[in-house]
Amino acid sequence: MAYNYLYGLTIQGIQSYIFATNKLKEIAGGSEIIEQMCTTWFNNFLTVNELSGIKQLNAAGNIRFLTDKDTVKKIFKEYQNFLLTKAPGVPYSQAVVEIDDGKEYEAIQMLDAKLRAQRNLPLYETDLGLTLRSKFRRSGDFAVTPKIDGGDKKYYDLVTKAKFDNRDATALTKKTNIEIDEKEIIYPKEFSEIAKDAKHSWLAVIHIDGNSMGLKIKSILDTAKHKFSELNNFSNAINDCTLNAYKIAVKKVFANEGKVTKNREGKDVLQLPMRPIILGGDDVTVIIRADLAIEFTKVYLKTFDEETSKNDLTKGMTAAAGIAFVKEKFPFHYSAELAEDLCVYAKNKSKRKFSCLHFYKVQDSIIEDYKEIIKRELTAADGTEFINGPYALKNINDTSNIDNLLLDIKKLKDEDSPKNVMREWTDAKFNQPQIEKILMERLKNKATKDYKNIIKNTDVYIDYHTLLAVNTKTETI
Repeated sequence: MAYNYLYGLTIQGIQSYIFATNKLKEIAGGSEIIEQMCTTWFNNFLTVNELSGIKQLNAAGNIRFLTDKDTVKKIFKEYQNFLLTKAPGVPYSQAVVEIDDGKEYEAIQMLDAKLRAQRNLPLYETDLGLTLRSKFRRSGDFAVTPKIDGGDKKYYDLVTKAKFDNRDATALTKKTNIEIDEKEIIYPKEFSEIAKDAKHSWLAVIHIDGNSMGLKIKSILDTAKHKFSELNNFSNAINDCTLNAYKIAVKKVFANEGKVTKNREGKDVLQLPMRPIILGGDDVTVIIRADLAIEFTKVYLKTFDEETSKNDLTKGMTAAAGIAFVKEKFPFHYSAELAEDLCVYAKNKSKRKFSCLHFYKVQDSIIEDYKEIIKRELTAADGTEFINGPYALKNINDTSNIDNLLLDIKKLKDEDSPKNVMREWTDAKFNQPQIEKILMERLKNKATKDYKNIIKNTDVYIDYHTLLAVNTKTETI
């Protein structure tokens, strides 16, 4: 059978769809829907014969299938109707191209162009709400059949209902198959189960993305003899590196941090103060207890570098991470967008040449993009910018080092450290510039020799205050 038709599906605005709610159960359900659309649902939609021999190129939110004419017709016509019922509200586009002999590169380019064009077409709605209906208050959309939750009737719109119905799905969470101390791990369903306590209810949204993936894919398309198989091999290799890095980071960081509880069978399981939201390809998004965010990200990036260096297809690949520290009640769609902005900032500053991370603690109810935050909250009246990141895994030129930062935080946690005067000086720099020189003199006089180097670089002060505020873990440094 000739496989000369290439099918593609791409989900747009994954973060916006998942984080359109501030309820962790629904966020978890949304992430499970995205995962199932490109894996289990798609595989179950096709028969065994239709799946056999198909070359699959998958990343988070993407499907690429090389198949025959009859199968591609079925997918294009029927899978869309399937998704309208199972995943209402998910913005996606699909397209098909026929491959002429030996023109795989041209076919892939044409498919990507078609998928981009499809973004401008409106999504179909399965519920037009033509009769007198109640509305779901949180979204303003028409309500559907009520769900019984704790004995009360609760109405949802179609999108929220789909997320709620998939809150217990395990397509995403079982990809990792992790055990710690011979206990299966599980993830929480409420933000309060992730936050440390009510007083310090800081959470972190971490977004990690591979560097220069587009250039790597272009290199394969330009040089590989068998482009589809090479792309498939590369996609699988990157996915394995991502999953391995995630597993190792979880095991190292959460070895003593989980909460032992019972599952439905009465077996001991370990509930972790974090939850993966996106995990596939080179993309990772997690919600995690704030004090563990830097350590988790550092271990992940280090392991990702090591894992990719073992495979000739992925050798030299690196990643960048953005970490947004937020309060438990803060709107999470803003948090996810900020984490993505911080990741892009880290990529640009590092020129995508090495793995690094950048972070910011939200202190205002008004959140704009990170460029505006720099102008409004990180730049003093005299033009001084309090930006020291991104932070690299090791010393690279003038880039700051993650471990050096954490060593400074460890020292500043001591009772006799000058952290309070450093905070007063930083505040004065923004609000009372007339006394900042006096405070700097006081700071220099107060700092003992152990802190002389720490107080020299004032650019890093706000980062110090951030990590101290969320009580960043430094025991492993």
